[in-house]
Amino acid sequence: MVSDMIKKIRDGFKYSCNGLKATMKGDASFRLEIYALPFVLIALALFQVSPFRKMFMLCAYLLVLCLELLNSAIEKLADRITTEQDAAISFVKDAASASVMMAFVVVVVIWIGCLWF
Repeated sequence: MVSDMIKKIRDGFKYSCNGLKATMKGDASFRLEIYALPFVLIALALFQVSPFRKMFMLCAYLLVLCLELLNSAIEKLADRITTEQDAAISFVKDAASASVMMAFVVVVVIWIGCLWF
């Protein structure tokens, strides 16, 4: 029983790492956001705010990465269904992309709030 749970955890971790590798390889937007991460960390190290605020600001940025992973998965799945112009598929892809944009808005609002107040 315990060995089954450990195997499931190990397999889940392996699948997650495979997903990160595949997204890094196949999605330029995700790569760009990953490449920005060291600059985000440097900026956070330089800001004179509490450790809690720094953690909050970092988590806000990581939310963008999470949504970009979902956006990439949705786009790949949509392209697998059809590559032809389809209004429903376009809506799904646009909505997924909009979620990433909204996450960036959240990041900006949180960062301004943490640095300003």
